[in-house]
Amino acid sequence: MRLPPRLSHILCVCLFIDISFSVFADEAYQVDHHYALLGIVQAQNTFFHQPSPDSKASLIYALSNNGIVGAVNPKDGAVLWRQRLHDKGPNSVGQSFLKAGEGSNLIFSALNGTVQAWDATDGRLAWTWSGTGKVKALEVLGGQPGVNEILVLSQEQGANGIVRCILRETGAVKWEYVDSSGDVPHSLIYLKGKLFYISLHSALRKGFKIKTTELGLDTGKRVGPPDVGNSESEVSSEDLILFAGTVGDSPTIIWADKNFKTVKVTSIFKKQTTTITVPWRNGGAIDSITVHGPSDAAAQSHLLLHFQGPDSHWAQIFHINPTTGVTEKADELPTRAGKGSFSTSSHGPDVYFVRHTNSEVSLVSSKSADYLTSWNILAKNKGVTSNLRNISHAVSEVVRRSGPKFSIRSALALTSGDWELIRNGESLWVRPEGLTGLVASAFTEIPRGKDLAQQLAVEGQYNLVMAYAHRLQRHIRDIQHLPIWIWGKYKNLGAHISGDEAVSLHLSSEGDNFGFKKIVVLATRQGRLAGIDTGDHCRVIWSIQAVSLELGSTWDVVSMDVEYASVLIRAAEGEFLRVESSTGKVLEHQPRAMVPGLDTMVAVIDRRGQQALISVNTDGSLGEIPATDFGDGTIVVTKTEGNVVRGWSLERNSKAMLAWQFVPFAGQIQEMIHRPAHDPVAAIGKPLGDRNVLYKYLNPNAMLITAVDAQNFTVSFYLLDSTSGTLLYSTTHSDVDISQPISSTISENVFVYSLFSKAVTKDPLQMDDQKLTGYQLVVSELYESPYPNDRGPLGSLPNFTSTQPIMSGEDRAIDRPHVISQTFLVPGPISRMSMTSTSQGITPRSLLCVVPFLNALVAIPRHFIDPRRPVGRDPTTAEIEEGLFRYSPSLDFVARWSLNHKREVMGFSNVVTKPSLLESTSLVFAYGDVDIFSTRFSPIGTFDILGSGFSKLQLVGTVAALAVGTGLLAPLVRKKQIDGRWQA
Repeated sequence: MRLPPRLSHILCVCLFIDISFSVFADEAYQVDHHYALLGIVQAQNTFFHQPSPDSKASLIYALSNNGIVGAVNPKDGAVLWRQRLHDKGPNSVGQSFLKAGEGSNLIFSALNGTVQAWDATDGRLAWTWSGTGKVKALEVLGGQPGVNEILVLSQEQGANGIVRCILRETGAVKWEYVDSSGDVPHSLIYLKGKLFYISLHSALRKGFKIKTTELGLDTGKRVGPPDVGNSESEVSSEDLILFAGTVGDSPTIIWADKNFKTVKVTSIFKKQTTTITVPWRNGGAIDSITVHGPSDAAAQSHLLLHFQGPDSHWAQIFHINPTTGVTEKADELPTRAGKGSFSTSSHGPDVYFVRHTNSEVSLVSSKSADYLTSWNILAKNKGVTSNLRNISHAVSEVVRRSGPKFSIRSALALTSGDWELIRNGESLWVRPEGLTGLVASAFTEIPRGKDLAQQLAVEGQYNLVMAYAHRLQRHIRDIQHLPIWIWGKYKNLGAHISGDEAVSLHLSSEGDNFGFKKIVVLATRQGRLAGIDTGDHCRVIWSIQAVSLELGSTWDVVSMDVEYASVLIRAAEGEFLRVESSTGKVLEHQPRAMVPGLDTMVAVIDRRGQQALISVNTDGSLGEIPATDFGDGTIVVTKTEGNVVRGWSLERNSKAMLAWQFVPFAGQIQEMIHRPAHDPVAAIGKPLGDRNVLYKYLNPNAMLITAVDAQNFTVSFYLLDSTSGTLLYSTTHSDVDISQPISSTISENVFVYSLFSKAVTKDPLQMDDQKLTGYQLVVSELYESPYPNDRGPLGSLPNFTSTQPIMSGEDRAIDRPHVISQTFLVPGPISRMSMTSTSQGITPRSLLCVVPFLNALVAIPRHFIDPRRPVGRDPTTAEIEEGLFRYSPSLDFVARWSLNHKREVMGFSNVVTKPSLLESTSLVFAYGDVDIFSTRFSPIGTFDILGSGFSKLQLVGTVAALAVGTGLLAPLVRKKQIDGRWQA
């Protein structure tokens, strides 16, 4: 029965309104989890600071290697605000600085050639100053009446060093000093109204002499001749300068020789240099020397030298004589095993040093090496990511209580990248900053059920006694988890009654009736691997350093392949790892560059369903084929250095045979994507409103290639059959801004791509000669025929194979799919795209887009980008029944499409999906160089699960009340019926 046209319009509009919401209010912050990260924090740019002069509590301010500055609450580790200092990618961060001013509510950052002032309370930008060179030093003046400036040292072309004085409230330049001597600018030192410009003057021999120039604070003019120093002030390289700044009330420069045998300390006021012999321990080498000292001018000029060896660390305390400038040794701290870290805190003239080791936190005064207090590290709250044996650096805040009691809280940066706060020996929180810089991820299942099946299979091979003993041992191991299981059942009882979501206290698939509990394996560019539990608010269950990288290098991960309980990580130059997804245990590892000429490894599924690794050489050819049966028609696609795509046919125990090759007509291949491994198709055709069917072109071997021609500013897209190499479809866009993101995705019979084009393309509506110039989203659907109920050349064939494409027509041309495309103008670039995925493919797919200019993950409903939307006219009654409505070239990113809703996300570069056991729901995971975001998304609503508003307690109460009422009223009704019969 057909509905009346008016009623069809109303129902269609109501349907669109209902399914256009990506996240409902009662689901926000319940079905999603977000790690708002900063990145690996820098030692010199992390400190405790009071956000305003009237504030009594301190916040932790930090600048990360990702160029993100932010403020963290020391109580719970929550990010109060954060700002990104650049938008040029994660690897473009150069030398950076973060400083706080006394008596001001501003903090100041410098990155590359830009200086910015931020409100320390809420992170609002106060002003920005940009120069042509790179900032080498940043100093904030304060502490004296009338002093309200910041000093910036830049290295620019034409003049090696320029010192500028900038008003810190407005960002205006007050004066500048240009050093045209050719010396290398190094740093600035300010103390008690005097400003010193430190540069490196080339020595007669190799190396430099440290040159000190005093500048007038009011005008920036040089005060007296510069001090070049003598032979004692020579340093072999700039990297050996350990410290240049103030130690209490003494401007000091400290450097070492290249062998770390001596350390020299120069007092600028007294022009006195002291040579310190480095104490070596156990005959071992010294990896690093770190200087710790107070920056407050009211503190005493006491410093600590931290010596870190391969297996131990130690320290010495020195005092700088304020009268003579001589540095004298005061005391020595004992040697401790492993790696350690020191931090400094001062109150007035008193200076304290905090020592952090793998087992304790201790406090010493700069006047004596005797411990004032110490705490053992409490390991109960650390979690799996905290590893105190590898501390990178720390900052501390020391508060003196009544008498000899002290309170210490320290923010520790671990070598894993994580960030932990310890207060009086107790770990309060751990921020997984080591998960920044993600380059790959993969969903895996929790291997609970299969482990039990394997155990039962093992028991079946034993005799009766051994099988019973094995089962008894297994039950004893399971009893260890009994208290956690009982506690979890108790905690979840109230959640089930109230309708809330149950919680999981351990990694298990038991009780996961809807398939929401998965393990996501992550790989970072720092060479780390981690596993998180999506069913437990993305809890980190394991984290390891998978590979060791050289300083400044990154891990080039190619892909991740999942095989039930393990994950294969493939990297460049033939490197691969296979790890256990639930524990992170490395099962197999082949280092990079182990085999000459090897580019990478590719995993191919054989007939038994197991992965077989095949080597891919740098020239695109395949290596030795494993002795396994791949089946007929197995093709491996590779890309060579000559911009050629080749398909190789696999045969058992033989060399791979070249099946086909493809060269793009123009441009270099930028990306090759295939249909997802899990891409179910619920219907082979699209039902039309007039009860006809358009049959979809469904090719599981479809592959989309993107080629960019930088010289002609064109981008071409090629749709290939990866089995036969047949070109199914191609299109080219001209006048493309190739500096903007170009992304694409393919699923079922749809492929979508996005780019920025300046080409003169007429609007299909032909209204006022409007041009479709800007960010374009192109959606294409593939059908077997342009006519309804027509299967094309496949309709009369009993069988079909991709290795022998169908020929049609008198010219025997290759039959290609019928393509329907439409272009939409979107408000900004899309850096990555993906499609939602469900278990059976019945739920309509939504297009997931990473939108960097909005810092959002957007889910566009499928019917909004349907290329069959009528152009230039209203839809017919049949089209309305299909859900089609009038085409409009402009497609805005509606706020209700944002999956992150009110969450402020940052740095997404990819998004992956995984089906749950519910057909309505898809698991979504977005990641990148900064944040991690996980959520559950239902494109047309959760039609197969009760909502959170459903109260089980109310249902039970209603049933109980009905039962009680029925029991009370039954005798009365029965008596009335009997009385009625007697009266009759």
